[in-house]
Amino acid sequence: MAKILSLKTKTNLAVTPFPPFNFDTTVFKPSHYPDSLKIYQTGKYWFAMRYNNRVYGIKMKNEGTVDNPKIMITIFSESKLAKTEVERVIDELKFRFEFSRNISEFYKKFKNDKILVPFIKRCYGMHGSCAQSLYGLLMIGILLQNTVIRRSVQMTKDMLLKYGVKVKFDSKEVYEFWEPRDLKNVREEDLRKLKVGYRAKLFIKLSKTFVEEKIDEFELRQLSVGDAKERLLRLYGVGPETVRILLVEALHHYEIFDHVAPWQQKILSRLLFNKQLVPTEKIIKYVKTRWGKWSALAILYIWEDIFWQRKEGKRINWLEKEIRL
Repeated sequence: MAKILSLKTKTNLAVTPFPPFNFDTTVFKPSHYPDSLKIYQTGKYWFAMRYNNRVYGIKMKNEGTVDNPKIMITIFSESKLAKTEVERVIDELKFRFEFSRNISEFYKKFKNDKILVPFIKRCYGMHGSCAQSLYGLLMIGILLQNTVIRRSVQMTKDMLLKYGVKVKFDSKEVYEFWEPRDLKNVREEDLRKLKVGYRAKLFIKLSKTFVEEKIDEFELRQLSVGDAKERLLRLYGVGPETVRILLVEALHHYEIFDHVAPWQQKILSRLLFNKQLVPTEKIIKYVKTRWGKWSALAILYIWEDIFWQRKEGKRINWLEKEIRL
């Protein structure tokens, strides 16, 4: 069963992201499948973060505006944190949520783009973000492989209940993923009892690789997108879609757009071409030609907008058929 961690010591610190910064559309992405890894309310976000072998509870509260952003961050821990540790945690949050990233060039370059303008208007100030570590996001990538969203949701729940960490803080409960060492010696048949199928072997092999080869997320962050992609594709079971997720979300490379999964193909065909199905090669060429080094961010705006509409109550029948939640 999941380990339980209660965190009661609080450290508060305000950060001022580089404007424009839209708190809600940055920290929460409604296109992501529902899970117990985070809790989102308008203007507030709770999640657990494993960093340097410790687990923290993180609460972020919006206290500013898009053009004058300010976020109050509360770090929950088992004991009082040293100043240097607080600084390291804040620096990690700055990377994961792009507090210090300047994307003003994106807005200047595409201020008259007929496709992007309406999406930018609705989500102005949105950045890419990733609450999970590279390993945690990789686990999500594996859980998404070759299945419908409904099954990904169930597998995630079962795996977290069995191997994750339940983190209690601020009257909330969320989960954090297991560490690689927790799975590397688990028997494959034990994982298969959770109905994860072939993924059982992937979880074990990848966890062993992270431990034995000391995969360093911080080193990968320093590599070019090409070198990082090459390194990640060496990991067992990591294919073009999983590596795209890792490069864009965990490593924040906006220039990468060279793979479109089948269900994404159907949605992007509608959003970009107003057609039921357009060849993936045409979608990729169109996006890269039109938006270049900002391709992934442009698609993020287009993609998340329709899911925000869905979250806010607008029913889009063709989208519901693709999600199958």
